[in-house]
Amino acid sequence: MIHRVFFDLGLTLAECDTPCRYVEYFSQLGRPVALPQAQRAYHLANKYFMRERPGALGHKDEEVFRSFLHRVCRELECPQLGDELFSLASRDKRPPRWTAFPFTLQVLGELRDRGVATGLISNWDPSCRQVLEENGLTPYLDPIVVSSEVGVEKPDRRIFEKALELSGDDPKNCLYVGDNYYDDGRGSAQVGMTCCILNPPGRLGIEELELPWCVPDIRGVAGVLDALEAGTLDQRENTARQRVHHTSKVSCGLEQTSI
Repeated sequence: MIHRVFFDLGLTLAECDTPCRYVEYFSQLGRPVALPQAQRAYHLANKYFMRERPGALGHKDEEVFRSFLHRVCRELECPQLGDELFSLASRDKRPPRWTAFPFTLQVLGELRDRGVATGLISNWDPSCRQVLEENGLTPYLDPIVVSSEVGVEKPDRRIFEKALELSGDDPKNCLYVGDNYYDDGRGSAQVGMTCCILNPPGRLGIEELELPWCVPDIRGVAGVLDALEAGTLDQRENTARQRVHHTSKVSCGLEQTSI
């Protein structure tokens, strides 16, 4: 039985304003895009980097940033604008704005009401706690384990072990919820924790994975808990099988990880 749900932060409990900024930038470049287009391109670029360049996006490397924006342009079918987009984005000194999804506080409250504790395990810079405070999330999350504070990042098992040490939970009684299988699924699997992966637009961007448990957002977590308690979901069956992907060089059946 699940006693605690650990969450990721970015694109799990909170969303950023980056796609809105893409709309601004492309308008300045004379190639207007609608917000849904920008959101889709951002999602696909994120998923590409999660799969092909794991860990690269969290370190504010200029080359990585340039490559990411080129990928965004490729997804928008305007690859020729990559350098111009990078130039505009580099001159924009506004920090990213992270806002809790409209349903986040309600979901956390409902989990608390059903007796399920909630915590955080996140790869984040020192601004993490400020983001949590600004969005009213801190009171709902205990423990809060942040990579920049503990010196280790997902998918390293040690960050999950630190969270379990602080909470005192048996990993078999925990569920981890995040949007990045390569960090979240693989990492939590190493300590025997069950994982639920989020992917808002169906299977878009994660076609290389066969994930039995995949929900659009955290509103689906309650259903996963219900199914686990009813015995209609078997934790042993929650495996990810990686298929050949047209942009990936990994082989079929690379991993079958019990998560």
